[in-house]
Amino acid sequence: MFFMPRKITEKTFFQYLKCPSWVYYDATQSEPVRDALLLRLMDDGLIFEKEYEIIRDRPDVVEVMAEDPEEAFRQTVTFMREGRETIYRATLVDGHWVGTPDFLARVEGHSTFGSYYYVAADMKRTREVRDDYKFQGCFYAELLERIQGHKPVQGYVVTPEKKTMSYLIEEFEKEYKLTLQEIERIVAGEKPAHFLTSGCKQSPWFSTCRKDSESCNDLSILNRIWTEEVHALSRADITNVDAFAALSMKDIERRRPNITHSRLEMLHKQAVALTQKQHIILESPIFPEAKTELYFDIESDPLRDLDFLFGVLEVKRGRAKYHSFLASKPEDEGKMWHEFCDFMQGFLDVPVYHYGWYEADVVQRLGAKYGISELLRESFEHNFIDLLSMIRPSVIFPLSFYSLKDLAAYAGYKWHGEEPSGVNAVLWFEVWLKMQDQTYLDRILTYNEDDVRATWTLKKWVEKNAV
Repeated sequence: MFFMPRKITEKTFFQYLKCPSWVYYDATQSEPVRDALLLRLMDDGLIFEKEYEIIRDRPDVVEVMAEDPEEAFRQTVTFMREGRETIYRATLVDGHWVGTPDFLARVEGHSTFGSYYYVAADMKRTREVRDDYKFQGCFYAELLERIQGHKPVQGYVVTPEKKTMSYLIEEFEKEYKLTLQEIERIVAGEKPAHFLTSGCKQSPWFSTCRKDSESCNDLSILNRIWTEEVHALSRADITNVDAFAALSMKDIERRRPNITHSRLEMLHKQAVALTQKQHIILESPIFPEAKTELYFDIESDPLRDLDFLFGVLEVKRGRAKYHSFLASKPEDEGKMWHEFCDFMQGFLDVPVYHYGWYEADVVQRLGAKYGISELLRESFEHNFIDLLSMIRPSVIFPLSFYSLKDLAAYAGYKWHGEEPSGVNAVLWFEVWLKMQDQTYLDRILTYNEDDVRATWTLKKWVEKNAV
């Protein structure tokens, strides 16, 4: 079958890093229809209103209004020839390459346009420069070199606080070139090897990726296995999960795969658990004894750099009560934070269970933003307990993924809401802000309550079974 090269955009690099098969299926199949907000959410972008807040103080801002890429490119080049200071929503095109940096900024120097040239910047909700942003920046730099005859030395990311972070293009360029070559082969029709990762979950082709990997019993279905580890096992003639599980540790070590003993033993047990469809207990986690426990979950809208719902399940002697702290509009985030802090003052010596690192990170960030008492800050530091970090050394589940949805479902919990997911909670909140339809807030509250109850269910399951 012959494939025409499909376009490559800055988002292609994000997709490749998450799941190379995402790039392949987008290039060779009819692309699924995707919500515009969902696309911005996946790319760590911000909603247009938030971008305007960030960019409005920049000098001489002009906006590219065209939606068609070719027309948008013509408008961008016109603005570049005119020497405009800030070109918002720019579009850069060369052949099947299409780059859409959030804005171009004029700097002194030389280009085909005169005694100035342009650099590209993206506005992201991040507080750090991630590798996928650097790939995108290298892509913009190469496009700008072809268009203006001058290659920028640096790429830029602007945070919601209007802080500009820079990175050197040259330091990342070798890795970028190798990745671009691989992407070019994929969009031309070369199918990448199976490798299932948590990043695949963000792809609209996730079910296809998972089916492909599970159908061939690929080693990548083992939870958190690295590409290098799959290659090491393959070189030792261990090429699928069933074969791995069937071997004894002595047989495996006799083949001398270049993996440490402890890591090899853990991967082998994961293979056994998957093959036997049965969890394996490694040790009993020690939970603090308490008459009262709290289970905590946060809903955020990354498009607005906003945390809008704190949900707390209060469990006292086996009886549970749900408490919600909601910012129904963006300007109420600080009010919500202080209401939450006032509530937590009554639980200074109570364990607070959450799932993963996010809740602790948000509490630390909002404490710095809106203020927090020293007593409560110390209480959070002492009492916050990441349930996932306690589970990993204690139980191996017969699952490829260890998200709350995966583990709590294994423990018997069933979500009650419609299409429950953190992504949908963001989209529902955006609909609420636009339409003020209480139905959407109710969906979010139901979803959040489900998450804290699921965390409680999982903790009880571990207490009962990890003995």
